[in-house]
Amino acid sequence: MRSAITCFLAALALACSATALAQCRVPDARITGGVGYVEFPNSGAAAAQADFIRGVLLLHSFEYAQSREAFVAAQRKDPHFALAYWGEALSYNHTIWGEQDLAAARAALARLAPTAGARAALAPTPRERAYLGAVERLFGEGTKPERDAGFSAAMADLAAREPEDLNARSFYALSLIGLTGTRRDESNYMRAAAEAESVYQTDPTHPGALHYLIHAYDDPVHAPLGLRAARLYGEVAPAASHAQHMPSHIFFALGMWDDAITANIASLATARAQGDGGYHSLIWLAYAYFQQNKPEDARPLIESVARDVATRPSKDNRLRLALARAMWLAETGDPKGVDATVDVDSTGIPASAYFSIHDYVRGIAAAGNGRLSEARTTLSALRARAAVLTPTAELAAQWYENVTPQEIEQTRLLAEALDAAIRFHAGQRDQAITQLRIADKAADGLIFEYGPPWSVKPFSELLGEFLLAEGRHDEAAAAFRKTLQTYPGRRLALAGLAQATRS
Repeated sequence: MRSAITCFLAALALACSATALAQCRVPDARITGGVGYVEFPNSGAAAAQADFIRGVLLLHSFEYAQSREAFVAAQRKDPHFALAYWGEALSYNHTIWGEQDLAAARAALARLAPTAGARAALAPTPRERAYLGAVERLFGEGTKPERDAGFSAAMADLAAREPEDLNARSFYALSLIGLTGTRRDESNYMRAAAEAESVYQTDPTHPGALHYLIHAYDDPVHAPLGLRAARLYGEVAPAASHAQHMPSHIFFALGMWDDAITANIASLATARAQGDGGYHSLIWLAYAYFQQNKPEDARPLIESVARDVATRPSKDNRLRLALARAMWLAETGDPKGVDATVDVDSTGIPASAYFSIHDYVRGIAAAGNGRLSEARTTLSALRARAAVLTPTAELAAQWYENVTPQEIEQTRLLAEALDAAIRFHAGQRDQAITQLRIADKAADGLIFEYGPPWSVKPFSELLGEFLLAEGRHDEAAAAFRKTLQTYPGRRLALAGLAQATRS
């Protein structure tokens, strides 16, 4: 049934996307600095308008640092321009990414005026006061979920009062996605999609509508509905690295590897031209190459991260290198290429998920090659990581400073799966299969994560391989099919399924 629904949605979306592309090619005159076009009437000084509009456009594409620069430039040209401070504050809230710099956002608002009332007095129209009031709720008192809910309610009111304001309605759609933090909630996401669709119907080139539609439809069932937005968004904002990357969320969910590669090549090139590592796009690009069985195209990407770590190490690139090496080892089985089994320094990094994944994959590889003592040592290291993890009390400004309950549970399950692999290769096969089934079922309750498998080697795929080795072909086929439901087009699962159904 699920497959039939997906096929129907794919046919519908392909038809719609062809129409959209024919009718909505983006005229050059409607692209502002390569990041799109929006109308946002306001009372700011004329000299500040270009910077302000650029800031809004960059906000819609999650180019937060550049957006902040644009809003600060607008403030310099009009120090009493309330919405310029609104935009700067909003740039510190990274919806979906699990990042928020609350102190910096409050400081930005305080530079406008010391109190919410004084700030409201500097917003000369009811609409501008409503925008400002929404961020006052987002960065006011209360827990993060309470503040997110207050912000969304305020944006809902603004969107209802100003239906012609496509930016208000787009930011309202995004706020619905943000109601559950990083957790995908289908009800909220479909509400967000409905709002973004209505903006799209009015302006098919609105960068916010296109971006938030992709996020709303970003799972294997709904992804076909996101193809229209995926085909347009990169054209609308060619100078935004994130806008170039985002279409690949839909392409991954549909196993469209050629399109995913094209999108992430463009995203990575844009990021690096702007002085950013572009590691997120790089990881996705490497994964897409692996799905086409092109490890030699992935190799230089991973080696480039290793060079960055060697010459200018950061928390970000050290984490990415651990993940990239784990991916290489899981996809190729080659322990020597890209120094795949070499430890990456995790000193001072609270978020250890990628290091834990590297442990898990290295342990599986060692066990599979008969090095059980090495695998057990790796399992001990993985359990030691799990033992010291405690959730971060307040959401931090950078994802790698946060330790979430999800990460703690992931680490525990990685250890269980690795322990099962060791038992399997030690001859305790029935016990290992049972243990891995339990870990796989528990993983079904984790937050859905977009793109490459969160564990690099999906538990269901590993289970399928164990069942295949035991000659339990029907059970193996079911495990591989389960992998492919979440990760369509995954090469190793397809190969396993072919072997299981051929036997």
